[in-house]
Amino acid sequence: MKAIENVFVLENTSKKNSKGKSNKWDKCLTDYKNYFKEYKKHYENSKNGDKVSLSQYPYMRARWEVLKERIIKAHSNNCLTKKQIQKVVKINMKIVKTCF
Repeated sequence: MKAIENVFVLENTSKKNSKGKSNKWDKCLTDYKNYFKEYKKHYENSKNGDKVSLSQYPYMRARWEVLKERIIKAHSNNCLTKKQIQKVVKINMKIVKTCF
């Protein structure tokens, strides 16, 4: 009886941990999406000659690199769900359409 209880506890613990990791990556993808919205705003303003938006570019570029590397690492470690990968692709397509 004791062994069965231990297996049940381990199964429930692993389910909770995987859900927590998924929530972590959902938050990271939300940050990535919000970053893109902010970047798009500054990109449009800088095209119109706004010097404040131009000065924000180095910070935003560094932040984008950090988020991008984190997402790439998560993908290579199979931490992202299929739905999360689709979100990344959708955001990246928006970036390509906006900036190029």
